[in-house]
Formats: sequence, structure tokens, C-alpha cells
Amino acid sequence: MRVWPRRWWLRVLVVLLGVLLVGGALAWRYQSVIIGRAAEWYLSRVAESETATGKLDKRRDILTSVNRQLLMPAPPDALVPELFDLVTLVSSRVATGDISLNWVAYLYTTYQRDMVQQRPNGTPRRSVDEVRGELDRLVQFYSIQKRPEQQGIKVGDLLGTGDDVISLDEIEAAEKNGKQIDLRTRGAK
Repeated sequence: MRVWPRRWWLRVLVVLLGVLLVGGALAWRYQSVIIGRAAEWYLSRVAESETATGKLDKRRDILTSVNRQLLMPAPPDALVPELFDLVTLVSSRVATGDISLNWVAYLYTTYQRDMVQQRPNGTPRRSVDEVRGELDRLVQFYSIQKRPEQQGIKVGDLLGTGDDVISLDEIEAAEKNGKQIDLRTRGAK
């Protein structure tokens, strides 16, 4: 059995540590891209697994949740596959901030309204490439662009940590001083 010199193991450890640090820094820098790709990958796997079995359960549940947040009734089952394709395609663009949540809400509700009016039974169903083309057309038509200050979704946003929290101490201090808290800037006026 060959015994490796101590210096060799030290070099391997230093290189491994360097790779981990660089990889971690890149992952942190591009976390919104990673989150977007992960979301798109997960949603496409849900669609593929349900298409193979002929079910709509998970897709229906996800779209019902989306519609509930938009104060809309759940979409009819005939529209679920195509609407889910739209949500899948737009997920990575929202995560990176290329399309804001406000624009996505508008595009999604408009797309669903048009489907209900023009194709209430969901036929002919658009392919994923056709949905992507329609999404690209809408983005171009409305000249939707990423805002320079828009950073995309970060890990802290998913965990609910960050600067979007006002502590009880801040509320009490503002009340004591007779100041109101500006929720847009998270500071007292």
C-alpha cells in the first residue's frame, strides 16, 4: 500500500478548499439564476410525471394557489396543462427579476382570460414551444425589461429573512416618538 506524503494531502486540501470557496461565491452571486432554474426544473418534472399518468392533481393544486393569490377562481381542468406550462416557463424569469411579479400577474391573468374566451375547452392546446413563443411575444409587445435595481429572488426571500421585517422594538420606538413607519423604506418618518 502506498503512503502519500503529508505535503501532498495539504495541497489537495488547499485546492479543495479553494474550489469550495469559489463555487460558494459563484453560487451566492448567481443565486437567483440557480433558484429560477431549480423552479423551472421542478415544475417541468411535475408536468412530465403527471402527463405520463394522465393526472392533473399537482398542477391543479399549484394553479389553484396561484389563482387564489390573484383573487381568481381556480382554472377549469381543460386549461390546467397549458397554464401550467406558462407558469413553468415564466418561473425562471421571475426568479432572476427579468419579469416583475406585477407583470407576471398581468400576463398570467391575460393569458388565462384569453384562453377562457377563445378556447374554453383548451383545444387546440399549444405546445410548450408555442407557449414560449406567445410569452416572448407578450414580453416584446409590452416592452417588459428588467429594472436595473431589480435583483431577483434571493435565498433570504425564500426563507423570509432579510430587511422586510420590522421588529417590535422599531414599532414601539416609532410609536413612542410619535413617528410613523414608512413601509416602503422600512424606516420611521
